[in-house]
Amino acid sequence: MRLFDKIFGTKNVVQVKNLSEHRQFIDSLREPAIRIEKGNKSGLSKIGGLPIGNVSLRWPIWKGKPLAFLCQVDLDAIPKSEFSTLLPSEGILYFFYDQEQSTWGFDPKDRGSWNVIYISKKNELKPINAPAGLGKEYIYKEKNIKFSKILIYPDWQDDRIDKLNLNDSQSDEYFELRSSIFQNQPAHQLLGYPSPVQGNDMDLESQLVSNGLYCGDATGYRDPKAKELESGRNDWILLLQLDSDDDAGMMWGDVGMLYFWIRKSDLKKNDFSNVWMILQCS
Repeated sequence: MRLFDKIFGTKNVVQVKNLSEHRQFIDSLREPAIRIEKGNKSGLSKIGGLPIGNVSLRWPIWKGKPLAFLCQVDLDAIPKSEFSTLLPSEGILYFFYDQEQSTWGFDPKDRGSWNVIYISKKNELKPINAPAGLGKEYIYKEKNIKFSKILIYPDWQDDRIDKLNLNDSQSDEYFELRSSIFQNQPAHQLLGYPSPVQGNDMDLESQLVSNGLYCGDATGYRDPKAKELESGRNDWILLLQLDSDDDAGMMWGDVGMLYFWIRKSDLKKNDFSNVWMILQCS
């Protein structure tokens, strides 16, 4: 027995364990996702700038003002894998959001302040001019992007992680393990687990708010209708997570993120008309 133990007793010794005892279980929880990172080559996929589209791409308007263009994803450039079949195999996805960031997605009245547009054919593509009413400061700096396959861990707030009762050291290690996937770059991604800045119940929030319940406070969650709707949360998955990004001049609230959620049933039909967006920031 060590001298320290003889003097103070073993009951006073803090047993610090690393994450290895849980690693097999934690690794089993990983989900495939598509990381979006800075690319060197120009192409149809990009963050910021102005969209490249065809005549079927109509710039979305909300309350008399054009939305700001966020990014476009060339679906042909997505790495092919079993999980990427969730997305359309070809075409382009375009993402837009209120240029003044006046909505956060917790109010049913926010509908229309973002828009996701899908075009299935890429014929006769050309740059789309900025519409009147779009402030120059809301035309974000263009950033070429590329895609890679990743496996992402659940957020630390996930019930399955919470039940492990990780100590402080293990929690820090888990946080580092999860965040290392993005290599200190913006956490942009398609599909997979989100990286919440606040709560980890955005699937439920999307389900309730899109069905008319206000979730800016506890009102919607306490509504009798919420219990009936709750099971529908399982149909919602993350479509796009767009982080604050210095390269593109994007800042969502106070170093926050935008999360675009879609029902799996809609995604199977290539229907992006009911996507719900949530903004979270610190």
